[in-house]
Amino acid sequence: MRSCPFPSTPGFVIFLVAGAALCLPPRVQGWETVRFAPSPAVIEPAVTYLSQAPEIDGVLDESLGDLPIRRFNLVEKSAADNPDFNLSYRLGYGARFLYVYVEVEAEEITYRDRAYQNGDGFALVLTHPAPGNAPTREFYVLACSAVNRPSMEWTRRIFWYYNVDNLFLPTGEETKSAYHDGDGTIAFELLLPWVDVHPYHPWLSDGIGFNLALAKAVGEKGVSSYRVVDAGIGNENSPREYALLRFERPRHAGELQTFVLLGRNHLSEGNTLRARAVTVAAQPGAEELVVFTQAGEKTNVDYAIESYECEPGLTFRDFEVKASNLPAGGYVASWLSQNNESQGESGFSILPAFDPGALKRRLDGAGRALSPGSHTTLEFMIEEVEADLAELYPYEKAAAQRIRISRLIDYVEKAEAGSDRFAAQREFVRMAYRSRLDDTLQPYMVWIPKDFDPGRKYPLLVFLHGSASTETNIRGWRNIIPEGFIALGPRGRGPSNCYSWDNAQTDVAEAVQAVKENFPIDERNVLLAGFSMGGYGVYRTFYEAPETYRGIAVFSGMPTARFDPAEHKDAKVVDFTRPENIKKFKGVPVFVFHGKRDLNVSYDATERFVVQLERAGVPVQFHAEADKGHESPSDETIRAFFAWVGGVLQK
Repeated sequence: MRSCPFPSTPGFVIFLVAGAALCLPPRVQGWETVRFAPSPAVIEPAVTYLSQAPEIDGVLDESLGDLPIRRFNLVEKSAADNPDFNLSYRLGYGARFLYVYVEVEAEEITYRDRAYQNGDGFALVLTHPAPGNAPTREFYVLACSAVNRPSMEWTRRIFWYYNVDNLFLPTGEETKSAYHDGDGTIAFELLLPWVDVHPYHPWLSDGIGFNLALAKAVGEKGVSSYRVVDAGIGNENSPREYALLRFERPRHAGELQTFVLLGRNHLSEGNTLRARAVTVAAQPGAEELVVFTQAGEKTNVDYAIESYECEPGLTFRDFEVKASNLPAGGYVASWLSQNNESQGESGFSILPAFDPGALKRRLDGAGRALSPGSHTTLEFMIEEVEADLAELYPYEKAAAQRIRISRLIDYVEKAEAGSDRFAAQREFVRMAYRSRLDDTLQPYMVWIPKDFDPGRKYPLLVFLHGSASTETNIRGWRNIIPEGFIALGPRGRGPSNCYSWDNAQTDVAEAVQAVKENFPIDERNVLLAGFSMGGYGVYRTFYEAPETYRGIAVFSGMPTARFDPAEHKDAKVVDFTRPENIKKFKGVPVFVFHGKRDLNVSYDATERFVVQLERAGVPVQFHAEADKGHESPSDETIRAFFAWVGGVLQK
């Protein structure tokens, strides 16, 4: 497991690292970058301490008028003639929160799909610095959008990225954001509790970080991205660059306040769990903390009381959380100050004993009790859990790993008793195959109907995920899986390869073959669908194996792919707008959906390509929705898709 020492010395000047720049819509000719000042190594002045949290309503509190006005250092414009906006931001922090206020001189808020990218919205990055302040793989990217329709409510505040590979995680209920326009000004406010960006805290962390990007809509489709640091906030699967941020020494007023940070958030049975508390006080006094250890159901299983004297300023206290005698499971350390309203909690996992080698030997010994598909999948799960545990940071809970270990042990025990419990699973099941290319174990997700009958054959829907996603993305598209189908989500050997390099096409073909070997598939009726990058992947995959698929469906996809040739020299990317490539689709039924508000993937490009397909004699059914952006279609379009499927299937 990764080493990350618990801070051993107190300090109240902490560096926050923030990463990168805003992920913009695909570049087109005319983009222009204007630099106002060099990206800073350190943001000055230090962040102002606030004894109490501000009201979050989109309007700057009168008491915050003295917060230093800070400027953005760069703007990237979708067109050189985009107007220049006067904008600024302010920062504050407290024992329990970070406060961000952004203000722009503009008449009114513009509402768009994924406004944190396309306007009006912003993205904030907090990270842990790497040695030498190199780009870091430890970060949160919090995205906040102006929202005026239910389908985009999820973008109001969301963790866009977490630690490189995790995408679109919900914030806690205590994170608050608001926006306001009027009198020629639009403004955004954010109150971010430190517990929501665990383990970052200005007095307890070895480091935290900061970058900020505001996306301002221009005209119908234009956008200008203002940034503090010239780096990619929305770059997929990448470490983040940053500036360093200092925190002002607290000058506290009012009752003392306390915050607690666990030394780690996963441990093995029998190990000691330590924590550190920090209390900020205006005057000398005593703090008394009750720290409960709770089971996953929030049932108290033990507790301890920590009492200590506090001096004005900061007081640190190290103590042990009662957890060493607990069995494997999920727990919560919940702390409550007896003297004030300070309270909070932090989850942690106690892992069962896990010996991958021994578990594999037991799996092999179970032999004939398991189907080949079950055996391969369980073997993959053992390797994956082992790799995941090695990659975990100490502050990360291991709930998923703990559950998978318990399930693995149960599956193996049942197999030793002569039962293939894994094969009995239904609905979404994650499986694996062993690649004939390089003998590696590769995952895929399969949908198995609840009433699955091994005695009948099923049509197959192959769904290709979008960028920054994996095979599990198919779970979010359950609504397009037709009744009576088995569905497959391949990984494609990566999250963002346009299905054009890293053996992505080999993976799709092998995953399809694995499903055919493990389930009764009607090979006459295999359909191919995909969203976003997966939409391009549909064209690309059909191009490689047209004999496999009876029909193809593209949701918000592009007929061309953009990538950096210098980074992907072995890529085979095909431009399907070229006449010689369009010929490949002659005779195959094609279903296309695209939202007219889509600013991430060009609607106009799709519309032009549909015309090209029609002129080439390709049977295309095109559905455009005026009020949709880069998102799933409406129920009406999905019903049309199901009707299209019914017309395509060979009876």
